Amino acid sequence: MSKTDEQRDSETIDQAIHFLKQTPEFKSLTEKLKPLVESILSSSEREGKFRDFLKQSSDRLKKSGTRMRLLKEDSKAEYDSPLNTLRKAFLYLALYETSLTNMLDFVVMLLVFNGHDFIIARTKKRVQSLDDLDESYVAEKMGFLKKHNFSFFTENINKTIRNKIAHMDFDVEGKGVVILNQERIDLQTETIRLEAILLLAAAALGSFGLGNLLDEDT
Repeated sequence: MSKTDEQRDSETIDQAIHFLKQTPEFKSLTEKLKPLVESILSSSEREGKFRDFLKQSSDRLKKSGTRMRLLKEDSKAEYDSPLNTLRKAFLYLALYETSLTNMLDFVVMLLVFNGHDFIIARTKKRVQSLDDLDESYVAEKMGFLKKHNFSFFTENINKTIRNKIAHMDFDVEGKGVVILNQERIDLQTETIRLEAILLLAAAALGSFGLGNLLDEDT
């Protein structure tokens, strides 16, 4: 009996998750997230502000999830062509720019709600809301997280792939493979790795009680 695409994807993502779980960066992520979440949930004032943010963030995640499912289905075409490889490249870019950005925003705002100032370099504005954070670049958010020792994202995400695809600075080899700086990149492998990072981070957040709070609001 042949396996479905969903089964193959699940098995591969499971393997990526298993690998990432063994990294010291993931252990550090769970250790650092827990006190941030507990601090918010233990303060009625912080929790009240956080509920508003959580609802807005949840709405964004649902919308991006719907769009990503459409893109993923479109990229599963069996035929091998430059166009299908481009589809896979744009799927990776969309996953990075929507789902990853939303996750980075979530963790950044956890730090902000715990009194860590995020000052947008371009505008000198102090971030107080998700809308404020929209004015910041992904690289700036990554730098802020790295400063606060959230290395799970900075060490496991290949920013070069995103940058090269965003600027159309790559060659198409076919079969989902592109050439970046003379290096062959399998877009399926990179996309699954990015999905695994997102799933692990979401699971870590949910394990600290945010899932229940979100269910109450939605």
